[in-house]
Amino acid sequence: MAKRRKKRQEEPKVETRKEARRRARDWKRTKQVLMYVVPAVTLALLLVIGGAVNEYLLKPRSVLAKVEDQTIITRDFWKRTRLQKAQLEEQLRQYQLFSQQFGGQNFFASQISQLQATLASPISLGTQVLNAMIDEEVIKLHAPEMGVSVSDAEVDDALREEIAARQGAVTVPQATATAEAAVEATATAALFTPTPTATAAPTVAASANVTPTAQASPTVEPPTPAPPTVLDDTLYQKGLKARVEQLKAVGMTLDEYREVIRAQLLRQKMQTKIGDEKVSPTEEQVHARHILIRVDATSTISETGSISGTNGLTSTVDSVAPEVAAGATVTDTGVLSDTATAKTGRTEAQALALATEIRQRILDGEDFTALAAQYSDDTGSAANGGDLGWAGKGAYVPEFDKVAFTLPIGETSEPVKTQFGYHIIQVLERDKNRPKDSNTLAQEKSKAFQTWLQEQVLAANVKRPDNLPSKLPSGFGQGQ
Repeated sequence: MAKRRKKRQEEPKVETRKEARRRARDWKRTKQVLMYVVPAVTLALLLVIGGAVNEYLLKPRSVLAKVEDQTIITRDFWKRTRLQKAQLEEQLRQYQLFSQQFGGQNFFASQISQLQATLASPISLGTQVLNAMIDEEVIKLHAPEMGVSVSDAEVDDALREEIAARQGAVTVPQATATAEAAVEATATAALFTPTPTATAAPTVAASANVTPTAQASPTVEPPTPAPPTVLDDTLYQKGLKARVEQLKAVGMTLDEYREVIRAQLLRQKMQTKIGDEKVSPTEEQVHARHILIRVDATSTISETGSISGTNGLTSTVDSVAPEVAAGATVTDTGVLSDTATAKTGRTEAQALALATEIRQRILDGEDFTALAAQYSDDTGSAANGGDLGWAGKGAYVPEFDKVAFTLPIGETSEPVKTQFGYHIIQVLERDKNRPKDSNTLAQEKSKAFQTWLQEQVLAANVKRPDNLPSKLPSGFGQGQ
C-alpha cells in the first residue's frame, strides 16, 4: 500500500490543456512588461550616469570663457567663486564685530550693507568673479611685453604676510621696516628745534602778591605699546595649516591659491607700471585765498544764531557780516541799513554790491585776512583768512578755476560769480610743477589703470558664457 502511494507521488503531474494555455498567456504578458520596463530602467540609469558624468567630469572641465587663445575652465571658476564668497563672508563678520565694538555705531553700515547685498546675489557675485578672471588673463597677455612678472619668492612673501596678518603678527621684513621708520622719525624729531615762547617778566606789583602754587603731580608716562609678534616658522606652519583647511572647504589646493596670489601681485605691479607711465607726479597748482559772499534770498536767521537756506548750506552768524548778525540787512545799493531786521538773506544784487564794496576796501589797503574772517560765508576757510591752500586745475568749479589760474599773483579779482555766490580771489603763489598730494596721485594712477584695463578688455577677443547662472557651482547661494 505504501509502495503504491510512493509510486503515485513520483509520477509527474500531467499539465492539462487549460493550464498550458494559462501559462502561455502569463508568459506573454511578462514579456510585454519586460519589453517596456527594461528599456525604461536602462534609460533612467543612463540618464543618472550621464548626469553624474556631465556634472562631475564633463561640466567641470568644460570651457566657460575664452580670452584670445586662453581658456577659463568651469572648475576653476567654481573654486574662485567659492573662495570669493568665503572671503566676503569673513569680511562681513569682521565689520559686524567692529560695529559691535564701537557700540553699534554706523561707521561700517555702508560696508556691511554692500557685502550683504553682494552675498545675497549669487549671479552678481559670479559675474564679479568671472570679470576678475577675464581681467587677469588680459593682464597676463600684456605683462610680458611691459617687462612685468611675479617670482615665486614674491608669492612666498605675500603668503607669509597673509598668514602673519591672520595670526595677528608681522613678518621679519615688516618688523624691520617698522623699526627703521621709527628710528627715522626719532632722528627727524631730534633735529627739530622748537621756537621758544617769550615770557613777560613779572612786575613788582605782581611779584608782591605771589599765590602759592600746589606741588605738581608727577607726570605719568603713557605705557609703551608691546612690540608686535614676529612670525616664526612654528607660528607660520600653524597658520599655514589652518589656511590649507580653509581652502579645502572651497575645493582649492594651496598651489592653486598661490596662483591666485600671483595674479593679484601681477595686477598690482601692472597698476603701478601703467600709473607711473600715464600719470605725472607733478602738476600746475595755485595757492589762493578768497572771500565768499553767498546768495540766498530765502534764508533766515534763527534764534540759535545760524543761517539756513534752501540751498542746503548752513553758516554760523559769525561767518557773515556782523551788521547782518546784529539785525541789519544789505540794501540793493550795498548800504547797510541799521533799522531793517534780517528776516531774509541776501539777494544776488545785495551779494554783488557787498562783494564789490569789500574788494574796494582791499584795494584801499585793508587786510584781506581780517575781511575774510569778518565777511566770508565760507566758514571753512574764513577762520584761516580765506586761505584755500594749494590745488590743481579742476579742483574748483570752472568759473573759480579759470580766474585762479590766470589772475596775476597778488592781484585782487573782480567779484566772480559761481553756484555758491560771489568770490573775491587773490592768488598767493603758483607752481607749474608742484608734487601732487599722495592721495590724489594714488587715485589718478588707479583711474588710469582702470581705463587702460577696460580698453584692453574691449580690444581683446573675449567670449563669455551665454547663461552664466547655469554655470554657477551646484547649490551656490544656499550656503554650500
